[in-house]
Amino acid sequence: MEEEKYIGYIKYEGKLVEDGLMDARKQAQALLGFDSALRHFIGKRAPDFRNLDFEIPVRIRKGSWEALIPETVGGWVQGGLGIVATAYFTKAAQKMAEKDFSDFGVTDLFKHAISAIQWFVRIGKHMGDTAIRSFENVQFLEGNTLVAIPNDSGEYLYVPKKMLDLYTSCNPKILEKIAENIEKGRELTIGTIVNGKVEEVAIYAEEKGIFCEEEAEPEEDVLFPELVHGDDVVLEGEVTRENKTSNSMGFKYEEHILTAYPESGSVVRYKPLLFLKCRLYGTVSRLDEKGSIAARRPKLYVSHLEPLESDREEDDLFR
Repeated sequence: MEEEKYIGYIKYEGKLVEDGLMDARKQAQALLGFDSALRHFIGKRAPDFRNLDFEIPVRIRKGSWEALIPETVGGWVQGGLGIVATAYFTKAAQKMAEKDFSDFGVTDLFKHAISAIQWFVRIGKHMGDTAIRSFENVQFLEGNTLVAIPNDSGEYLYVPKKMLDLYTSCNPKILEKIAENIEKGRELTIGTIVNGKVEEVAIYAEEKGIFCEEEAEPEEDVLFPELVHGDDVVLEGEVTRENKTSNSMGFKYEEHILTAYPESGSVVRYKPLLFLKCRLYGTVSRLDEKGSIAARRPKLYVSHLEPLESDREEDDLFR
């Protein structure tokens, strides 16, 4: 029996999915998120597909946890759409003859959509915030088909102009559902397979906050009322994230993640402490959006972070 071939996939890998298992709700969320992102970019490339109710075939493979798009996706979608697909391809062929449409095969549309998802990730990681849609000091190359965009560090990413246009026109949280499943021990990879060559882009736990909001918790009551506005505190917890754009980090304290800011300087200096248990020295803030001392959830302004453990994974490498 001939082995099935694929054009692309999303994959979660790491210690939490070594056996290929993942919570059913997380699996459903990943599939729905992947489906939604694919449909968005397919609709951008082929607007006639936006209002069509078509099925997307996905194969689940264990080892890690993978959702793969088969090479036969074109036949699957065309078979499901029947006469609608025939009408679409007739129209697409006409557009191709007019040189207004370069890819009219359904499989090509899916390849393009997966590639667009990858570029969304690359640009988001490069900029540190998917909400950034205005780029300064850009450079145009290769007849304006390639754009070099700088980040805060002065590093340039070279992006096809068509992919940058797709990025700037879509929802900044388009990958939120699949990114929410990321945590330490479960990273996300988006892959394409072209002529047997695999190209992957990964989102790691420390980059999760770029693509989705931190988990919100119900705030019916005041959280940690003993943490009073203006008090100097010493707390023990774990650093869960760092965000260069907002110059903030997540600090897990008694099973709640609090937003913390350095009193001075950049949060980048705390990156080596990600996922380590630390002792935080800082000041409590209860200022809300209106400037009143009424916030239900405290924020922390950090003067010093002291690690209480070393990087376990690094220790294991040299043990």
